[in-house]
This record gives sequence, structure tokens and C-alpha cells, in this order.
Amino acid sequence: MTIDGSTRIIAIVGDPTAHIKGFARYAEAIAARGANAVYLAMHVAPDGLAPFPAGMRAVRNLAGLVLTIPHKIAALAFATPDEAARRAGSANMLRPVAGGWQAGNCDGAGFLAAARAAGIAFAGRRVQVLGAGGAGRAVAMAIAAEAPARLALHDSDATRARDLALAVAGTFPDMRVETALEEAEILVNCTPVGMDRDTRLPCPPDLIPRRGAVFDIVNRPDTPLVLAARARGSVAEHGWSMMAAEIPLILDWMLGP
Repeated sequence: MTIDGSTRIIAIVGDPTAHIKGFARYAEAIAARGANAVYLAMHVAPDGLAPFPAGMRAVRNLAGLVLTIPHKIAALAFATPDEAARRAGSANMLRPVAGGWQAGNCDGAGFLAAARAAGIAFAGRRVQVLGAGGAGRAVAMAIAAEAPARLALHDSDATRARDLALAVAGTFPDMRVETALEEAEILVNCTPVGMDRDTRLPCPPDLIPRRGAVFDIVNRPDTPLVLAARARGSVAEHGWSMMAAEIPLILDWMLGP
């Protein structure tokens, strides 16, 4: 693609941004659509997020913003959420609309698509989710919709975990959900632990299922959690497949089908 004066901009906004991957995959997907668009990163610190959208609204060729750590929850303060973002209480997409911004969230849909492709099913299973931030909220809601036997939520911020548990229970009143860190058949990591060169595990090793399933949404194929899970005989999937599942959803939302 040749960038010209009509090229539309899709920007991923986060803090930091050096670890972000997927630029080649986005470029391939954009080219396959025949779209005149480019995907790039914008490093915006939390204290700069409030004024950032006002300035970006003036960019007439902006298709939208992809949000990553730590902006997914904070972005709802200046956008009108669609149903997916409202339910999750977080947004991973913003697009300019008349009078402001619309917020969307495809983290849940992308996660489920990647999990299904890996053969991970949640219905009737005991599931442990680590992390109740922006992505964790969307993933927990998506899992709850699959009717697991039990959903345990844990976050280093106990208040954040409790708020998510209340939100899930309010949306799915028949769901057995609580804040806990325990053994489960399926373990899902929605924390940034294991990102980039981080060699830590996001939970005690004895909580990694044996011959169960693990999904680490960190966007690298060799996270310590993924390697440990496979060593225990569990199916293990990672955030690269989740990102791949989300790319067409994001492009449809911002550029049109």
C-alpha cells in the first residue's frame, strides 16, 4: 500500500507501546481488504489520556483507536459505549462519531473465537480468571455467557475483582461466581504478567491445571504460563491467536465490512 493524503489512520494507544506486536498482521489484513489505511502505535501515558481524544477528534482521516493497557476502562469516561463495551465495563476500540466518540469491545468475542479454535470449551467447567482490568472484564463476561459450572475471579486489587464479580452476577444471576484464587479445570490469565521479557508466572505453579486448559492472553507464544501448562499436559493457547481473531472485528468496526 502507498500512503497518501487520503490514508486513514488506525492507532493503537497504550502505555508502554514498545512491546506491542501485530503490525505486520494488521498490514496484511488491511491490504487483503484493499483498504487505504495504516496501523500504528501512539504512546499515551495515563495523565495524557483525558486531553488526547479531544485533539484526535480533529484528525479527519482517523478511522479509530485501538486501546490497550492501561486505557481500556478509563476510555469509557469520554465515549458512548455500545452493548459489548457497556456489558464489559471497558473498551478496546474507539471511533469518532457525530458529537464525540463511540466505544466498542471485541476482546470477549476475540477471546472466545481463539479459545474455540484451540478446542477449549467452558460450559460446565470450573474456570479461574486472573486479572479484572479492561481485558479481564471483557473475557470474564464472555466466559460467563458460556455457562461454566463455576467462575472464580482474582486480581491484585481486591476491590477491582469484587466489582467485576458483582457485575458478572448482575448480568448472569444464575452464574456461580466469586472472588477466589483456586484450582480449576481452565485457567485464564488476563494480567500483563509474562509480557515481553517477564519471566514470572501469574499464579502459584500448583494452580496451573494438569491435563486441563490454559489461555494466556499475553501476546507472545512462549509465556512462562503457556510453557508450564504444556509441561503439565494441558492445552495452552496464547494472546497471539486472540489478536488474530480480533483484527477482522476491529477493521470491520472502524472501516466497515
